[in-house]
This record gives sequence, C-alpha cells and structure tokens, in this order.
Amino acid sequence: MGYGNRTLLDLLAEADELIRARTRMTVYDGPFRGMRLLDAVSWGAGDLGPKLLGTYEREVQETIADLARNRYDAVVDIGCAEGYFAVGCARLFPDTPVHGYDTNPQAVRILALAAEANGVADRVHAHGLCDPAELARLAGLHPRLLVISDCEGYEKTLFTHPPTVEALKHADLIIECHDFLDPTITGNLMAHLQFTHTLSVLTSGPRNPNAFPFLAHVSDGVRWAAVQEGRPCAMHWLVCRARRP
Repeated sequence: MGYGNRTLLDLLAEADELIRARTRMTVYDGPFRGMRLLDAVSWGAGDLGPKLLGTYEREVQETIADLARNRYDAVVDIGCAEGYFAVGCARLFPDTPVHGYDTNPQAVRILALAAEANGVADRVHAHGLCDPAELARLAGLHPRLLVISDCEGYEKTLFTHPPTVEALKHADLIIECHDFLDPTITGNLMAHLQFTHTLSVLTSGPRNPNAFPFLAHVSDGVRWAAVQEGRPCAMHWLVCRARRP
C-alpha cells in the first residue's frame, strides 16, 4: 500500500523511531505504564511501537488489570515472546511468581533480561515448551493460576486435554484464539472449558493514536502506523473465569 511516494514500511519506521525517542523505551500508558522495554525482539519487528505506547493487545491488558484485584498463586504466560505480559504482570501482581514459556530460545533469553531490567528477576522464571503435562504440573503446584496464552494455534492442544482442563478448574484463563489457522479452535476450547469456567469473548477494538500528544504533529499515515499490530484479521480472545476460584 502506498501513501504518496511512501510505503507502509516507511511509515512504520518513522513511527517506531519517534516512539522510541519520545518514550525512552518505557511504556507510556496502560496498566504496564513505566515498564522498561529492551531494544531486542524474538520475532519480526516485535510490535515495539504499540507496546511502548501501551496500546498493544489493549483488550487483554484491560482484562488483566481487572483481574489484578484477585489473588493468584502464580501467573503463567504461554508464548511469552520478549516478556511484555510476563514482566508486566510481575509488576502488576506484587509478590506473585510469573512463569513465561516460549519455544524460541531467543525469547527465553530476552525475557530473563527484561525481568532483570525491571527489577523482577527474582519472580520471573523463563522456560521453553509448555505442553499439557507441564501446564497440569503447574496447576498442581499453584491451583489458583492466571494463565495468558498466545501460542499460535497450540492452544487447541493445551486446553482440550481432559486431565489438564481438570487441573485448571481453579485457574482463570485468557486465551488468544488463532482461528484463522484452524477455524475449529474456539469451538473446541469452549466445549471443553464450559463446565469448569464462565466463558466470554473479547474481540479486537479500536485504537486512538490521537490520544498521544507527541504524535499530533506527524501525518495521518504515521499516526495510524504507530498503533497497528500487523494482524492477519480481527482477533478474539477467550476469557475463562473459574466457576470455583
């Protein structure tokens, strides 16, 4: 797509450079405000601009902020990438251990560094693959879990495994559903979790780049590039609240 003689990549690059400079690599808004981000990514461009603005997956952030009123034995972030949610939750849930999982060794390494940069390294634990057995093991150790999942379709394996579902009956879950990879994912998850959890669905909502004063002087193209996350379609998340917390 072109904007005059400028491409979308040009606009993204300008927005990214501006946001980095104005935020000084610190999250500007939202429940993770004040969190320090590293200039390192484990995949693609890492959506660093929206993360620094605080607009990244805002739908999920607002739900996490609401759940922060609860007490959990631990927080689990599956598909943690560079640790935006894992470290953010370590800051949001004081004294609560956080376990971040990712199959990318680079992501695991960056998560550990990000936790150290934010002073929560003593509570953030970086791991590799989280399979159904590992998730059930964690639920056995910490029955009252908050689980955040963004694992590119593997959620169908994780949350339809009967022993794991039973182990998670006291846990609250926020699961990004990648139905564009497999259209049966959400239906299967709901069928398995409906008896132990109250279910609701969050859908992608609007972003307002005009809320940021330091973006006011740039073009429309750059402002809107600043908040876009490069998704293949409108996304949705399944929020599962334990019926018996």
